[in-house]
Amino acid sequence: MFGIEISIKNNSMSEVLNIPQGGNRQGHWRFFPDGPRDGPTNMAIDEVLALGCARGWSPPSLRLYGWTVPTVSLGYNQPIHGEIDVHACRERGVPVVRRPTGGRALLHHQELTYSLVLPIPRGSRGVLEDYRWISHCLLLSLRRLGVTATLSRGNRTQGEAGGLCFISSSRYELTVDGRKLIGSAQRRWGGTLLQQGSLLIEIDHGAWITLFPQARDLELRATALTCILGRSPSWEELVKAMHEGFEEGARVQLEAGGLTAREETMVRELVVERYATTEWTTRR
Repeated sequence: MFGIEISIKNNSMSEVLNIPQGGNRQGHWRFFPDGPRDGPTNMAIDEVLALGCARGWSPPSLRLYGWTVPTVSLGYNQPIHGEIDVHACRERGVPVVRRPTGGRALLHHQELTYSLVLPIPRGSRGVLEDYRWISHCLLLSLRRLGVTATLSRGNRTQGEAGGLCFISSSRYELTVDGRKLIGSAQRRWGGTLLQQGSLLIEIDHGAWITLFPQARDLELRATALTCILGRSPSWEELVKAMHEGFEEGARVQLEAGGLTAREETMVRELVVERYATTEWTTRR
């Protein structure tokens, strides 16, 4: 396991991080700037992109998206009870969904969410190494927004963090002045990886504290782009920065594209069969 904090200073860090070439499609990924959608649809799309890539009929894809309403998501294996205030979510009309990736609970609101799907790169040395080079791409994206971020060496304390993301930073998550800015989680199956992550634009501390028992220290542990930049970047600015950061960091060409008809059909089925069901959301 790696325990060194790394600050990206220049483009030569691509070689230092030993970033594998991105996927099998001659260095071409689908770039998918999506609109806001509801929680079950967002999760179904990401899983369908991963399944399609694993089975060979979908290309590697970088998807950027938002949420139609503030939504809580749980990690794949995370229990729901004791981790979030379910009663408060119901009272406020905040839906709860379960992600196909791991990690801990968070509130999706005033953020840019990304998902990256690609065949596990040749020469991959495991989850941590792939997590690190993806974070390098995110660092290059943040640099274009004027943000100097750092890859955390990890400060997770289970008793403090509990089941809440953004209270502590895992190794290679992105921080600014020790406060977490992007939280990510990865899942690998069928020779394919899916990584989902949230870049905070603003933080509604009151909402987080209401919905999560462990959120009282959030203001000290997490930060957002508006806090760093003193302004809220436009969606177009964020999309451009992510496009350029990943093209540079992963050394690939991103080509605009949306869902195919086959993918859209699978998404609708997966929403009904899994992500919109109480059984899936409350499972552990």
